[in-house]
Amino acid sequence: MQSWQTDLLNLQLNLTMKPMLKYVGDVDLIRKLVKISDTLFGPLARPRGTRREPVVIPGAAFQAEWVSAGSAESRRVLLYLPGGAYVMRSPNVHSAMVSRLCAQCDAKALMAYYRLAPEHPFPACLEDAVRAYEWLLEEGIEPRNIAVAGDSAGGGLTLSTLMAIRDRGLPLPACAYMLSPLLDVNDSAASRWKNALSDSALPAPWRRAINPRPMYLGENSPDDPIVSPINGDYHELPPIYIQVSDSEMLLDDSLRMARRGHTYNVEIKVDIWRKVPHVWQIFAFLPESRDALRRAAEFLRTHMPESAAA
Repeated sequence: MQSWQTDLLNLQLNLTMKPMLKYVGDVDLIRKLVKISDTLFGPLARPRGTRREPVVIPGAAFQAEWVSAGSAESRRVLLYLPGGAYVMRSPNVHSAMVSRLCAQCDAKALMAYYRLAPEHPFPACLEDAVRAYEWLLEEGIEPRNIAVAGDSAGGGLTLSTLMAIRDRGLPLPACAYMLSPLLDVNDSAASRWKNALSDSALPAPWRRAINPRPMYLGENSPDDPIVSPINGDYHELPPIYIQVSDSEMLLDDSLRMARRGHTYNVEIKVDIWRKVPHVWQIFAFLPESRDALRRAAEFLRTHMPESAAA
């Protein structure tokens, strides 16, 4: 049973976020509204001791920053790819959540704020994510101490990045963590229809005021496995942990991925939560958020055991 905090949050999202995405048809306006919310509420969720340090990556056309919490130094590193439908971002909200995760798993995170559509359609985001991973390797961080993680669109980009890393002959990271990942750009999964009403944060694909798909795709086919990684080749991918809600429209993306991973003998664990909103982990006041990040931290520590003082 979900908490009373989640009940109230679902009501609030149904009255605010879902209508905004349903009726506001201007990308610039949505970005302004998201920026206001991020500025107001992001710092409230930031734990004490959070540190944010801008990073300049040679040859990169995107922004990045180190995020950590507390005073512990660790070899464990998260490459985090934040969500936002590939068209918007909330750096304060996302860094606050990632800081809480870092505190629990004794890690620091490289937040890679990849270029956004429509100004930079695919494959700009993928090139940026791979470049961020290459930079970590250039900095001497061992692949066994790296995890790639992301939420929503960033969760889909996480899977695409893993496949791109493998196909380019780079050493794979130790594991990956995905939060309510968007894996099928075609919106063909049955849960897009079945959970259209129960999803408290996102409107149904046919009710969106803005369809990010054509803006993100550019000249690429939505069936391309690197664009919709649900169709990809998962051989040799590292262990993957997914958290998703049973009430959100993206549920089937995770379930289909788990079934597909089984055919490639890839370890994929899907943790399904009851009636929590899309990417509920960002809401620090939810008991379910704290529990989810605790379980994610356990997974990350298990698959990146070599964490020692630098």
